[in-house]
Amino acid sequence: MNRIRRLSQRITPGVALLFLAPIFGELVSAHQSLFEFLNPLSFVLTALPYGFGAIICRELVVRWGKGWFSLVLLGIAYGIYEEAIVARSIWDPDWAELGPLRDYTYWQGLTWTYAEVLIHFHLTISIICSVVVAEILFYDQRRDSWVNNRQLKWCFVGLALWILPLWVFNPFVPPPGSLALAGLAIAGLVYAAWRLPAQVFPARAGTSTRPLWYGVVAAVSMTVVFVGVFMLPEENPSWLPPWPVTFILVAVLDALAFWVILRWSGNGTTWDDRHKLALVIGMLAFFILFNVLRDLEEGFGGSIFVAIGTAWGLRKLWIHTQMRLRPLPPSPG
Repeated sequence: MNRIRRLSQRITPGVALLFLAPIFGELVSAHQSLFEFLNPLSFVLTALPYGFGAIICRELVVRWGKGWFSLVLLGIAYGIYEEAIVARSIWDPDWAELGPLRDYTYWQGLTWTYAEVLIHFHLTISIICSVVVAEILFYDQRRDSWVNNRQLKWCFVGLALWILPLWVFNPFVPPPGSLALAGLAIAGLVYAAWRLPAQVFPARAGTSTRPLWYGVVAAVSMTVVFVGVFMLPEENPSWLPPWPVTFILVAVLDALAFWVILRWSGNGTTWDDRHKLALVIGMLAFFILFNVLRDLEEGFGGSIFVAIGTAWGLRKLWIHTQMRLRPLPPSPG
């Protein structure tokens, strides 16, 4: 507990979030190996902008006086921006990571289930996990603005400039209409996040569900989504249902998990940091295991160290959060 307290005193919450987002989004997710992530050029060009996005999403929610639902909308907008405009992966039929999805789900210029899962990933891992962990680390500053106007401006500039190197690495140019549609979707989501009330759904009594079950729901949801959309098509895509069925099933699964968390948490009004951290641990559990399997199957790349370090850090944060929120014993007399 003392180590976490000292860490929160040495760095600012804005700097912590700046690095937490790329750590979760690129390293813990196993999108980059440990050695790729530690390469300074690779980190600046492909990982650091995750931090700009997380800071912008959180800062807008705080400055607008909004709640968690606005953060969800901004997280979706960030996912569309990265994959539809910066990387353009969801439009490109020859994107290197598609594999069998190229023939399974590419239709009318868009890789549908791939796009759906990437937006799911950026919302949950890149934005929600990084923001929640940062706010637990700096719990006494969670209602404060973490960057000034100038720093926020440079986050916007950095996120915009991210387009340049990625367009150099991938020269594929989608139809102008596709880019315009993505831009309109982003603008609509940001506008909705700005206009929504802070408490979208009315406060209600929660169900006193233990934090463990929040983690179980998150872990099951994340595992089913990634195994069903990415791994099974690589094994034997012939037995899979038509892609619209998979697309709808993923959407229904996400909606069901969202509804369960809302019901248990009293629409986000009766849970505490233990429930939120359990949710984060559940979201990351699949990727921690995947990092271990990656080193075992593909040869050592440092991913097992990432898995061990992530599990160790989450355990330390869990103990710290438990101690902070544990009720004090009654005072004698």
